[in-house]
Amino acid sequence: MLTHAQDVIHMSLQDLCNALYFSKSAIHRFCKKIGCTGFNDVKVQLSQDLSNNKLTQHDIDVNYPFIKSDAPMDIAEKLVKLYETSVRDTMACLEPSILQDVASILFHAKKIDIYTHAHNMHVAKNFQDQMITIGKEVNCPVSFYEQRLYALASDKSHVALILSYSGKASFILPILKKLDEKQVPVILISRIGCNSYPQYVKYHLALSDTEKLQDRISQYASHIALQYVMDILFGCIYNLDRERNHNYVWQAMDFMDDRLD
Repeated sequence: MLTHAQDVIHMSLQDLCNALYFSKSAIHRFCKKIGCTGFNDVKVQLSQDLSNNKLTQHDIDVNYPFIKSDAPMDIAEKLVKLYETSVRDTMACLEPSILQDVASILFHAKKIDIYTHAHNMHVAKNFQDQMITIGKEVNCPVSFYEQRLYALASDKSHVALILSYSGKASFILPILKKLDEKQVPVILISRIGCNSYPQYVKYHLALSDTEKLQDRISQYASHIALQYVMDILFGCIYNLDRERNHNYVWQAMDFMDDRLD
């Protein structure tokens, strides 16, 4: 697995069983023995090792990706490599079955409410805009007061998306408790291993966790990882009724875009 790490991170558990001629139970025991929760956790660790090696090879620090003496194009090149490794690392964190279930539950939701704050609100608003272009209602309450109002007004026809890289933001727990009372399914998107409230979270989509929470220039890695996952979700939702969504966009085009040729 170490020798073929690049191949392993793209394998399913069944693929690995077929390649190694081991049973699933044997692989599960191996994963537990090396301190991982399962095969997906092993893939995440392998992917992070590969990403860290790539960053090291290119002298890129995730938290301080450029230095004072870097010219503008040096910064541009280093951020390209940082974005590439962050996206690939996050891709390795994604569990296909969970991604499919999350896309389906969002597709069928009457309303989607996104709970987040600070810089993550930009990603939330972008997803809201994408969904509105295909006629899907998404709410992004900004203040803590608004978030509590939306939680109070929720019911089983809603789905809640919570975006938090750390998974520990102070606004999360009160909202989760209220959504649980209202029987609203919750999807958490946070860094791998940071689902602090599994009793309230139905699905957890994991992000790369290579970025520090405070000691950093900006949220370069975590921002691009979150944007990537939200773009994936929109793509999956779009494809669940592609013909209808395509027609909706084209029928709305003349009304939305009034520029003359």
